[in-house]
Amino acid sequence: MTKQPMLLTLSLSLLVLVGLLFFAAPQMVNAGPLNQAAYATPTPNAEGEIIYTVQEGNSCTSIFLLTNVSIEQIIALNGLDENCTILPDQQLILATVAPATATPEGPTPTPTMSPPTPTPFNGNATVCVVLYEDLDGNQKRSDTEFYLAGGVANMNNREGTFSQSLDTLGGDPALYVVEDLPCFQNVPEGEYNLSMGIPNGYNATTTLNYPLSVTAGDTVIVDFGAQPSSAAVTNEDPAPSTDRSPLLLAIGFLLLAGGAALAFFFVRSRQNG
Repeated sequence: MTKQPMLLTLSLSLLVLVGLLFFAAPQMVNAGPLNQAAYATPTPNAEGEIIYTVQEGNSCTSIFLLTNVSIEQIIALNGLDENCTILPDQQLILATVAPATATPEGPTPTPTMSPPTPTPFNGNATVCVVLYEDLDGNQKRSDTEFYLAGGVANMNNREGTFSQSLDTLGGDPALYVVEDLPCFQNVPEGEYNLSMGIPNGYNATTTLNYPLSVTAGDTVIVDFGAQPSSAAVTNEDPAPSTDRSPLLLAIGFLLLAGGAALAFFFVRSRQNG
């Protein structure tokens, strides 16, 4: 074989190989940033109603998944038909709470007063605090929701003469009596602010700051609720896509076509020779 056909054969093989590589290899194209809907529970209005404004493309199912308010409750609170028909910009009532006297960050916990005691007042009160795992987010502790450890309660008065903190406990509430709960003891009669710091990985379902008025001899239990946070969106780059670039595909086709043309020319030249 002469040098000219050998060089022509090598060039043809190289062009075909490069064309196949461009055609077959997936091109790495970074996908765009991930979008994740976020929802923050709005503050109740003056009537104690929590309102959600319907967005374009919303359905009762998507609103339920976003807010954790059941479709049946949405229908009942807003007088909707059984198909839960809604329209964009429609204002839906998600819940009603008692109008707040202050400006809390969420639904206000209800203090539970202990039964009256026949013993004489000693001039002080007892304030007990619990943090429960509000799994369903309804601001009320059910029998299946346990106490949550890792929280820190703080209590202080307006004059700055009383300031104490204590840690919350965890476990089955059925195993505890009032005397076992974490309590602020010997609290003088007066006006106080009670606040709760929740553990990492949880979101509050009730207000975290609660104004409290105590009188001598009271024993008050205040419940705070928190539920596990949803999975956070990481800042990592999204997985690369295997979509082929149109430009590189076109180049691959051109290289293959050029290789085919050279092969045809080579065959014809051999035949004519």
